[in-house]
Amino acid sequence: MLGIGDIEDSYFNRTSGLANTGIGYRSNRSLIGNNPASYTALDNQWFIGELGIRGKYISYSGKPVDPANNTSFDITFRRFAVGTKIGKHWGSSAGIVPFSSENYEFNAPQPIQGTNGETANAYYQGFGGVNRVYWTNAYEFFHHVSLGLNASYLFGSLSQKTILQNPNLPSAYVSTNKNIYMANFYLDYGIQFFGKIGKKWDFVVGGTFANKTDLNAQSTVLVLGIDSSVLKSETINEGYFTLPNTYGVGISLTRNKKYTLVADYKFQEWTPLNYSGYNYALKNSSRASVGFEISKKKNVFNNLVEMSFFHTGLYYGESYLNVYGQQITDMGVTLGAGVSTTRSPFAYNISFQYGIRGTSSQQLIKENYFSISFLLSYRDFWFTKGKRYN
Repeated sequence: MLGIGDIEDSYFNRTSGLANTGIGYRSNRSLIGNNPASYTALDNQWFIGELGIRGKYISYSGKPVDPANNTSFDITFRRFAVGTKIGKHWGSSAGIVPFSSENYEFNAPQPIQGTNGETANAYYQGFGGVNRVYWTNAYEFFHHVSLGLNASYLFGSLSQKTILQNPNLPSAYVSTNKNIYMANFYLDYGIQFFGKIGKKWDFVVGGTFANKTDLNAQSTVLVLGIDSSVLKSETINEGYFTLPNTYGVGISLTRNKKYTLVADYKFQEWTPLNYSGYNYALKNSSRASVGFEISKKKNVFNNLVEMSFFHTGLYYGESYLNVYGQQITDMGVTLGAGVSTTRSPFAYNISFQYGIRGTSSQQLIKENYFSISFLLSYRDFWFTKGKRYN
C-alpha cells in the first residue's frame, strides 16, 4: 500500500535459482541484468532473447487475517530481454521488466473522529505498479575490466480505492478513487574485474550503484457519494516518491569451469528520505545472498558448450519498511536447473523459491510464499559473414 508498492528484487534470469545473486556473475550465453557490466561476457556474433514467467503462491498469517481467506496465487509475465555483442568489446541488451507492484484488497474498521470509540467499515483496494524499459551497454577494457551503464525509463500507474460505510446505515457510503501516474528516467552503473587464479580458478569482483531519483507523478482524486454524485475532483502534479542511493558488491569463484560460488550484498539509503506515517517509516534496507552452481559442459569443435546446470541459493534481507518498530525481514532458499542442446537454439531454465517475509507479532502479517519461475532463452548467430571458396 505504501509508496510505489512492493519493489521487485528478482531479475527473472539465470540467477533466479542462485537467490538472484549475480553482481559478480558473468555468462557467455545468458543475459545477466544484475550488473550492467556483465554483457561484455557474451559470445561474439550471437543474438540472445529471453522470456520469463513466474507463478507465486502466498499464505498469510497473523491476528488481522481471516483463516478462511488467507491465500493468494497468480501467474504473470515478468521479463522480456534481448542482447548481443555490437563489437568485440561492446555488449548491449534491451528489455522490459517490472520494477514494483501493488495488489491488495481488504476490509478494516476505521475509527470515527469525534465519537466515543465508534467505527465505520472501510474497504481498501489497490493495484498497479511501475515498469522499467531499459537499454544497457557495457564495454571491456584491458581484457580484465568491464564498465556498464543501464539507462532506464520508469513508468506506471497505481489505482487506489477506499469506501467508507455509515455504521448506522450500511447502504450509505463515500468512495474515494485515486489514480497516480508516474514516470522518470533512472540510471544505474556497474563494474566488474575478472581474471584467473592459477590454471583452475576464475574470479569476478563486481560493484553497482544507482543515483537517488524522484518519480514525477500526476494524481487524480475523485470522491463520490452514494448516488455517484461527485463530491470532489482534483488533479495534482507532484514528486510522488523518491528512490534512494543504492549500492551493491558481489564476487564469484569458479573452479575448472564447472563449480561456481557467488555472493552479493546490497544496501539502500531510505532513512535520509524522511518518509513516514502513522506507526510506519522507511528505513535503510539491505540484502545478502549466496549461491552455488554446478555446470556440465562438453567440448564441441574445440569450444566448451554448456549442456545443463544445477544451482541453489540462500538469502536474507531487511526491507525498507518499518512498522510498529518492526523492520520487515525476508529470507528464503532457491533451487534451479537448466538444459540446452547443440541441436536447438532454445534453452530452458526453471527455478523454485520458498521464503518467509514479515512477522505475526505486533498485530502484523506474516507471509509464507512459494514461487516457480520459468525462463525460455533463444540463441542464434547474429551479423555473421561467410567466405566463398571457388
